[in-house]
Amino acid sequence: APLDASGSISSRQLGRSANDVTNGVCRETTLLFARGTSEGGNLGTVVGPPLSSGLQSALGADKVAVQGIDYPASITGAIQGSIAPQNGAGAVDCAKKIAQVLAACPDTSIVLAGYSQGAQQVHGCLLRLNASQAASVQAAVTFGDPLQKQAFNKIDASQAKVFCNAGDAVCNNQFIITAAHLSYGRTSVGDAVDFIQSQL
Repeated sequence: APLDASGSISSRQLGRSANDVTNGVCRETTLLFARGTSEGGNLGTVVGPPLSSGLQSALGADKVAVQGIDYPASITGAIQGSIAPQNGAGAVDCAKKIAQVLAACPDTSIVLAGYSQGAQQVHGCLLRLNASQAASVQAAVTFGDPLQKQAFNKIDASQAKVFCNAGDAVCNNQFIITAAHLSYGRTSVGDAVDFIQSQL
């Protein structure tokens, strides 16, 4: 089981889920979030819940649909995600959910976000989109991103923001989990919400 900064068993496996897209909810903004390795639910615990609630508080809960990306988030997937992110199960599911939400809600503004291995899925998802779908993506935000040195495809660089804490080895594509990697929910979510708002 994952360890938190104090060395005790963490609650990362428990996680939370959100399924607005699969439930057919249409809102002005749609947040698609990919959780990190071994996190439970489809939003996880470290970044997904505070980011989604922060965005809903900032914009209004009735204006933001939230959908977790459904994928295994396994250690094997993290290794593969650094090699070919567009083939990741989360990237495939993300692109599928974007097509689904745009069919039902063509005017929604899409925000992509991912933590750790989920950040790889965001990179891969963008690679899978056609130009019309990519035009609906207003912002992409990643936390603890193993691919942080790679550009985000099919969106302007100004629409993307990467949060990488000092001391987070995952940001150097090393799968060593430190306290720095587990702190984004506390250290970066407020700035991420501000950035997303600036793009909408």
